[in-house]
Amino acid sequence: MGGAFDRRDAAIAAALGVIALLLGLVPASGTIARDRETGVQAIYDCAAGSVHRAVTVGFTGVYPTGGRPGQPLRAERFAVRPELTPDAVAALLPPGTTEVSGTARLAVEVAQNGASARADWAGLVGPAVGAGADGLRPVFAGEVPVITVGSSGEVTLTAGELTLMVQVGAAPSPGSTPTPGTSESPGATQPPTPTAPLELNCLPAAAPGPRLASWTVTEPSTPSTAPASPAPSTSADTQRRKPAIQVGPAPLATAPVCPADPPAGELDPSRLPKPPPGAVEGHLGASLCVVAVGYATVHKLGSAMVVNDPHDSPGPMHLNLGKRTVSAPDYDESDSVGLLRFPDARSTFLAFGFQPTSARVSFEPEPVTVVNIRRGETFTTTIAYRQYLRVHDVRVNGVPLEVGPRCRTARPFDTVLSGAYNFLTGGILDGQIAIPPFAGCGSRGEDLSPLFTAALSGPGNAVRIRQGQLAGAGSAPPVPELPRR
Repeated sequence: MGGAFDRRDAAIAAALGVIALLLGLVPASGTIARDRETGVQAIYDCAAGSVHRAVTVGFTGVYPTGGRPGQPLRAERFAVRPELTPDAVAALLPPGTTEVSGTARLAVEVAQNGASARADWAGLVGPAVGAGADGLRPVFAGEVPVITVGSSGEVTLTAGELTLMVQVGAAPSPGSTPTPGTSESPGATQPPTPTAPLELNCLPAAAPGPRLASWTVTEPSTPSTAPASPAPSTSADTQRRKPAIQVGPAPLATAPVCPADPPAGELDPSRLPKPPPGAVEGHLGASLCVVAVGYATVHKLGSAMVVNDPHDSPGPMHLNLGKRTVSAPDYDESDSVGLLRFPDARSTFLAFGFQPTSARVSFEPEPVTVVNIRRGETFTTTIAYRQYLRVHDVRVNGVPLEVGPRCRTARPFDTVLSGAYNFLTGGILDGQIAIPPFAGCGSRGEDLSPLFTAALSGPGNAVRIRQGQLAGAGSAPPVPELPRR
């Protein structure tokens, strides 16, 4: 075919690639990439004081397969798994050790294009685990910091020094005084006696340490007629172009200032609960704004995307707070109308692992109905609305793929999120959404709608959102951090 652009292959690539884009409640700036779970093992030299032993250490986690410059990414479900053989237990731990618990801290080198930074993955917690015939095998797990790089290129994670702070449980020595409340009869089983925490310092037996993972960061695709060869650069040029590597949360963006006047729009009566007997209805009507950020999981892909990235121009929701209020003994309800007016989202990814694909998504929501209820000391918040999703400006390997101006869901779909918190101060919202079929996708007689429908449409797409605090007219609402997935 001489490098000709195959429209059918491109259409399939684009349809698969935009799946994760289409799910968001609000614009997403995350890269489309299926996370992958990997595990590696390496020999570490572990020391307790002057005593050393070789210990096999396993590292497991779910890592991204791609990203874009400026996008915070992290390893999920990360765990450190040292295998302490009976010989290592006898040499490194106190006599009679029968169980261990504690924390782990791992130094990780993050490298890209000749630049590197040290990440401190501390606070990994290991619950108590008892000894078996093959020794002790504790598991230390927890959330690790995000990683953000400033330019394209392969990112690699390499494990370095490992510190284990373990709490040892040892069997009572013969002739010791039984623990109060336990049996004093000979042969009675007594619980392990805890001892002072012990620090084990471990270094990779072979430098550098094991590679935990790698992924490729790519810039958005742009049309080009031919690939350009990079010009040779001097060492000074290379030094200036080294990408910034940031370990830990990226700075939060600033939201726009909240308008003075409340937005127009009406409450959806079908979303409102029936008032309790004797309730009195009223009206507040104030202009407030709020920012909500989080994750949406694409059920058919088994992967998650960032919703309204808090580090990249997050959009607020403009509220007419208390358009209806309901008061009764030990009961307060505030029903508000919210308007979502967010910019288009754009994302870039590698279709089939090699073909750069990008697309833009417009969010076309109806007014949002927010119901906040206080019953005694208990608060509940429910946010509900309907919206269309429209896809446009699709490019495959920089070449435009025409999907038409009306490529969107065939009908608006329902979005309902709820949480047990006070709407004024913010909290976590959870829910699931079902994506309807697509219609109007394609041009020149080529119907791409079935591809979008087959790739995305269906129920069971989980959404988790952190809502920030409300801000009044004339001030910018605070931008919250992403919730834990």
